[in-house]
Amino acid sequence: MKARPGRRVVEARAVRFGNLRDAGPLDVLITGAGISGAAIYQELARSGYRVGIVDRGDFASGTSQASGMLIWGGLLYLRNLDFATVVALCRSRQRLLEKNPEDASVVDLHFSTGHLGVFGKAFMWSALQLYWGLGGCHLAKPRFCDGEAGPSLVYQEGMLRESDSRFVLGRIAGRTSADCVSVNHCELVSASRDAAAACWRVGLKDRITGDEHVIRAKVLVNAAGVWADDVDRIAGLVSPCKHVFSKGVYLMFPRNGERAARVHPMVGRQDVLTHVPWGPVMMWGPTETPIRDLEEGFAPSRDDVEFLLAQARSSLRGRVGKEDVVSMRSGVRPLAVPRNFEKEVYPLDLSRKHRVVVHAGQHAVSVFGGKFTSGSAAAGQVASAVGRWVEPRHAATEWVGREVGIPRNEGGCGDGFVTPEHARDSEFCATLEDYLRRRTQIAQWTPRMGLGRAGENRSQLLEMAAAFADDEAGAIKMTDEYEETVRRIHDSVLEAGG
Repeated sequence: MKARPGRRVVEARAVRFGNLRDAGPLDVLITGAGISGAAIYQELARSGYRVGIVDRGDFASGTSQASGMLIWGGLLYLRNLDFATVVALCRSRQRLLEKNPEDASVVDLHFSTGHLGVFGKAFMWSALQLYWGLGGCHLAKPRFCDGEAGPSLVYQEGMLRESDSRFVLGRIAGRTSADCVSVNHCELVSASRDAAAACWRVGLKDRITGDEHVIRAKVLVNAAGVWADDVDRIAGLVSPCKHVFSKGVYLMFPRNGERAARVHPMVGRQDVLTHVPWGPVMMWGPTETPIRDLEEGFAPSRDDVEFLLAQARSSLRGRVGKEDVVSMRSGVRPLAVPRNFEKEVYPLDLSRKHRVVVHAGQHAVSVFGGKFTSGSAAAGQVASAVGRWVEPRHAATEWVGREVGIPRNEGGCGDGFVTPEHARDSEFCATLEDYLRRRTQIAQWTPRMGLGRAGENRSQLLEMAAAFADDEAGAIKMTDEYEETVRRIHDSVLEAGG
């Protein structure tokens, strides 16, 4: 049996489940708390609706925790001459940068041109000028640059300041009340439309305590990301599209003073890899691998690591090996395709565009596909549909901004990060893994997912686990379980361990 979180975690969850269940039907229930679901929650809460959001795992524990931290405007869509999508994504990127200056900023990307001839350089320069123009000329104009790493073309994109998971959490934790309720580790197990009562009856299971609840909602929004097809089936919704999946893996190497974010051609494929500074590490990736089994997509394989290391040896200065890998991240991209789609294609040839399916007769909405950049656009479309069915209960308000004065750890592998106690009491954090992987960057910036290369950080992790357990035995069990996760996901691939 897995370690059960302590009394404070369980009691806080009981209050939130009570708010979902006991005050009459919600206006909207959102299932899925990645970037799409969180943006929808933010928009509907700001607009005055009584809204709930649930996720079968932790908030941002699916695709939204495995991004490259970049906010793209859709450059790669130029290869298919999909100018409309480029314009739309560039507008979304600009809105995100303007509305969230505390969470995102502009970054220079150096596209390596050393391998290109005169014609190739001219072509890339023209493509980037077009991209800049389609983006409304808001960012710096692309330019040639000669630096230590060789010649490059420099253009700009957006980049998250802290992490993708904390960006998503900020859309959720910024509004919490009896009318705005969020619950993680909560699985949707049944959903049916009660036409007579004009509402949905939704069965939820608390994956922390095992308790089951039935709640009511006037509108159901399926924003479950890669699990959206499953939620549609549970709810009896039929959409004209479905998902196919692509796996993306990143490796984190020590930063070693590197400052520039770079884009390198992928050897042997018409694709690119990025080498981007993030805190004390450099992110290298991603892979682009079609998969059918979702479970295999959420953990890197030895083949993924070997592929990225081989690419790194061809593109990066200095030799890199498994011993240089600080951490890894692996995610699954949900790509929206027509329901009858059966082709075998390279995932990059498929659109990353989101699709919002409105089930008007059932007062439900399903969201398929999408990128980090397009979350706010999807939220606007969903809010428009909800507005045709339900009137807001309250006047629209401004969103609460980033919390000031968050208590931080001092010293050790948690130095500078939010404390476990604050994460537990104010950020819905229920487990040690939630804390190390999504409330902080400890699991990404410290070797072996926070444990240290020889397990030297175990005592510090044990102290952190104490915030989520009732006693020392519970903290030890939670830490043991996390260490086993490290062996399974990290050590088994890199043949490491202490």
